[in-house]
Amino acid sequence: MIDPETVAQHLQSALEHVSDLRPAEELAAYEQVLAELTELLNAPDEHGPGLT
Repeated sequence: MIDPETVAQHLQSALEHVSDLRPAEELAAYEQVLAELTELLNAPDEHGPGLT
C-alpha cells in the first residue's frame, strides 16, 4: 500500500518552487503531478479481492 504521507511529501517537493517557473514550465509541472496522481488512483489495490 502506498503511504499517503510519502505521496504528500513528494507532491509538496514537486510543487515547492512552481511559482518561480515560467508559465509553460509551471503548467508542465502541474501536468506531471496530475499524471502521477492519476496513475496512483488507477493502480490496482494491492490488497483487493482475488489478489494474494
